[in-house]
Amino acid sequence: MRIGYNRNNEDQYNKFIAVILAAGLSSRMKEFKPLLPVDGRTAIEGLAESAKGAGIDKIIVVTGHKREDLRDVIRKHELTEAFNPDYEQGMFTSIRRGLKQASEVMDGESRGVFLIPVDCPLISINVLRSVMDAAGNNFAVPTYEGKKGHPLFIPREFMDDVISYDGAGGLKAITDRHWDRMDRVPVSEEGCIMDMDTPEGYEEIRRFVEIGYTRTRLEIAAARRRFILIRHGQTRQHEEPMFIGQYDVPLSEEGRGQMRDAGEEVAKALRRHYEEDVKRDFFGNVVEHDMPDWSNTIYCSDLKRAEESAEILAEVLRGSGVMVDDEENGVRANGIHVKALQSLREINLGEWDGRPIREIAANCPEEYQRRGEDLFTFKMGNGSENFYDMQYRVVRALREILASDDGKNIIIVFHAGVIRAIENNLKGLRVDDEWHKIDKGSIVEVQGRG
Repeated sequence: MRIGYNRNNEDQYNKFIAVILAAGLSSRMKEFKPLLPVDGRTAIEGLAESAKGAGIDKIIVVTGHKREDLRDVIRKHELTEAFNPDYEQGMFTSIRRGLKQASEVMDGESRGVFLIPVDCPLISINVLRSVMDAAGNNFAVPTYEGKKGHPLFIPREFMDDVISYDGAGGLKAITDRHWDRMDRVPVSEEGCIMDMDTPEGYEEIRRFVEIGYTRTRLEIAAARRRFILIRHGQTRQHEEPMFIGQYDVPLSEEGRGQMRDAGEEVAKALRRHYEEDVKRDFFGNVVEHDMPDWSNTIYCSDLKRAEESAEILAEVLRGSGVMVDDEENGVRANGIHVKALQSLREINLGEWDGRPIREIAANCPEEYQRRGEDLFTFKMGNGSENFYDMQYRVVRALREILASDDGKNIIIVFHAGVIRAIENNLKGLRVDDEWHKIDKGSIVEVQGRG
């Protein structure tokens, strides 16, 4: 349990108001989220205690669905209720109701409001304090490894805009309109980006709490490993340049040839690495191998261009004789298989995916221009990702691979954006750091640090 009240600089921190959004139907979760146990406390109690521990005295809870079930918690923690009779119409109605209540209790010193969704129960005192310390006249949000989390700080000057907005597109429509007034505050706690909108999300949060609110660092998980990263081959070409993220296109014949060549290159690399990694006696016999050399799995994205590329690569390796027919140090060549993972897909470009660049530039000129100015944080509509979202997804997938596969040489076939995120993170960098782009059908090797 993390409570840890800290009243230093109380005068500074009590100039903020917290609005906890707890009115929703919990339809996808199937259980009433505010009262789900998380870390020895219910979700709403943990968030209220974090807000109090950060120095916030004015805490408003927006209720709606199962309002009566929250009365005891509200009374016990001396919170203020703001009932939203329109809660079934969506979260934005609760946001406006909470901000309206906050505006009524503001005084001349109040600086703004933190919106705290009850779906995100791991928002801590430290995260709140970090955003408070950075908060000025802009919107502000914590980020973990670049990915936006919660809570969102709404400065006083924007509150009337939100309260009076007609609701089309929700709060995102307002923050998108003022995208250059969004401050991103880096924090070291992953909990701020985790939500329990679904049963799977809730179980992930429960597991995260059980392991102590932290994961094994990638640097440690990747130590002594060697990563052979391969970009898929050339795809079937369109008549004009397209936005292609998760839009599913197959390989061309040229791409298949590129992957056969890549397979030969990988086979040579594996032979060379095997010799580098073994110790031999006077007679040349292998006497020691520092860890299992071969994984019998080639990992890839489940999009056609990557999965087909991986299958060609596997076929070449099966016929190359590179695998050692040895139970202790290798796997049999015919045991090589391909494992396609949705989590390794290219960035999701949402509404722009699979559409001509010319069309987007003509029909959405402002958004197209903004993408050029704000490449790593820009999203192309609902359901899309930015580069930081993609980075979080694929690095998490890599951690899962390393936890289940003890091979020294890890072979992965995927996409340019994903390779950029993985390669840079293996080097202790981030997706927005400088990167040398590799061509389709090309290979890059990265040695795990440590």
